[in-house]
Amino acid sequence: MAEGYGSYPFPSTLHVASSVTIKLSDGNYLFWKTQFESLLRCQKLLGFVNGSVPKPSAVLVTSTNNHAVEVPNPSYEDWICTDELIKSWIFGTLTEEVLGLVHALPTSQDVWLSLAGNFNKSSVAREFDLRRHLQLLNIKGQTFTDYCHEFRAVCDNLSSIGKPVDENMKIFTFLNGLGREYDPISTVLQSSMSRTPAPTFNDVVLEISGYDSKLQSYETPSDVSLHLAFHTHRGGCSGSGLRGRGNNRGRGGYSTRGRGFSQQVSSSGWTQSGSSSSRPVCQICGRIGHVALKCWNRFDNSYQSDDVPQSLAALRLSDPSGKEWVTY
Repeated sequence: MAEGYGSYPFPSTLHVASSVTIKLSDGNYLFWKTQFESLLRCQKLLGFVNGSVPKPSAVLVTSTNNHAVEVPNPSYEDWICTDELIKSWIFGTLTEEVLGLVHALPTSQDVWLSLAGNFNKSSVAREFDLRRHLQLLNIKGQTFTDYCHEFRAVCDNLSSIGKPVDENMKIFTFLNGLGREYDPISTVLQSSMSRTPAPTFNDVVLEISGYDSKLQSYETPSDVSLHLAFHTHRGGCSGSGLRGRGNNRGRGGYSTRGRGFSQQVSSSGWTQSGSSSSRPVCQICGRIGHVALKCWNRFDNSYQSDDVPQSLAALRLSDPSGKEWVTY
């Protein structure tokens, strides 16, 4: 009976390790405190650490023949023994670093309050760091599965110090950390938050996990992508023939070929390539030595199609020497 003098619970055969399964450290104070309080409460010893069972006086004053006489208080020794037992339980669940902070304190209540003061301060700083980490956390550079694991770990750490994240805030923070490719499913899930009942965090994770699986299945291997891109490029550059000797006309412009000569349109206009000579080459008949303006066949329809005059209207050629010819 822990409430009165004369007798206190003294469960000397109790194995604390079976009730308090962790060693106290910076990151698990709340878990440790919860386990230890449960142990003390079931043994009716919680009053020793919270102050509701104060230490009794060491002596009792009695009256004998009208004289006050001090005699030892038997409850005092019982209280000291029980309090020392609780201290030993606490010390047995501390790491060496933490034990160094409290080993010299006289009572279990002093030890209890000292631990609370030290680790509550640490909890405030840790809460700030964890919440900041949660706000900055995003999926960049990692898979969806890794992002989920890290997000849950931070939330669990906040719960361990008595600062759990609200369910709705957890969902919005989680969605905010996803990439742009998840915008369609994120928009739908945010809209569903106003419904009754609202989805839980686990519901949201399951929905996005299914969406992520779809995204992964749509990805094309790089070798297939390159193969398709190559054939698409070749197909887009193919042209149709132009009537005339040695001449070809592509869809994107006009080119002539003849006697080792070829021309193609570049971003800056017509350029000449593949010619070993600086002499001009006719754009109509493909012969070297004159330009289209002086070609004898410029009025012969067999050498040109209907759109050649429009093509020649703004034709500009340059040879390797830097000279340019313009036809009008």
